[in-house]
Amino acid sequence: MAVQFAVLASGSRGNSTYIGGPGAGLLIDIGLSTRALDGRLKAVGASWSMIGAVLLTHTHSDHIDPAPLAEMARRGISLHCHSGHQEALADHPGFQELERAGRVHVYDDEPFLTTTAARVDPIRLSHDGGPTYGFHIEVCHARRGPAARIGYLADTGRWSELMVDRLVDVDLLAVEFNHDAEMQRSAPRPAHLIARNLGDRGHLSNNQAGELVRRVVARSRPDRPRDLVLLHLSEQCNTPELALEAARSAAGEGRHVHAARQGEPHPRLMVEPRRSTPSRPRSSTHARPRRPRSPALAMGSLFDQDSPLDPTPVETS
Repeated sequence: MAVQFAVLASGSRGNSTYIGGPGAGLLIDIGLSTRALDGRLKAVGASWSMIGAVLLTHTHSDHIDPAPLAEMARRGISLHCHSGHQEALADHPGFQELERAGRVHVYDDEPFLTTTAARVDPIRLSHDGGPTYGFHIEVCHARRGPAARIGYLADTGRWSELMVDRLVDVDLLAVEFNHDAEMQRSAPRPAHLIARNLGDRGHLSNNQAGELVRRVVARSRPDRPRDLVLLHLSEQCNTPELALEAARSAAGEGRHVHAARQGEPHPRLMVEPRRSTPSRPRSSTHARPRRPRSPALAMGSLFDQDSPLDPTPVETS
């Protein structure tokens, strides 16, 4: 049975993505108001009642609006976050309610199982929002059945071969194509913001993201990824046409390429689980075995990193 993947919003004014599994669904980030999330979920045939967990990438305000935390607590929805996120959110009443209810589960760099039974392999990213993560997510409809594999990587100023390791052979790859570098350099905005967005702790340009996609495709089986989703396009320093051109050139033939939008849910895709054949070996720099852990065990893993929640939107477009 296919797994639904729908980007509810993507950009500097708010980010959230819905993954509909066999049971309760999963949200990646909640950077919209409770009411806006409700409307976007309905637009893709879902609702708050279908959500079992939220997976947080980092605490910039375009990725988490604290208001929906209270709705999550009221509905018994779990939050999976890093310890640095936990520290940044500690003063918010909705987060405190989730903690009192035992609904906060802390992840580190090791694979874990969400409360919705999705297997998540965190991917540490390079961004100025404190601890920032992308994810390799596997969703199964049956205990021994094939998994739908989704790679999700947004908000990073650079990529590495270690990131590629975790994205090889996914069925759907979602990657940020934030800006066109020349448009960014000539934009009428403060020099420090331009330098930040172009830097190693900012955002990927179309060319950088294209090289990442090209590398993932080169190391993956010929039929994977089937779909490529472009995330976090800048409204001032990019266009869908430029991003799509770079992505299609990198992805090659036989793949569907979609540019996510800020103002409406798009795309809405169905990811078909496929049985794996023997996979290619990972690079020797990342060859250790990895074992998923339960949310309860993940709660014991803490990092000593700070990630202050910025109450104002971070301009990246």
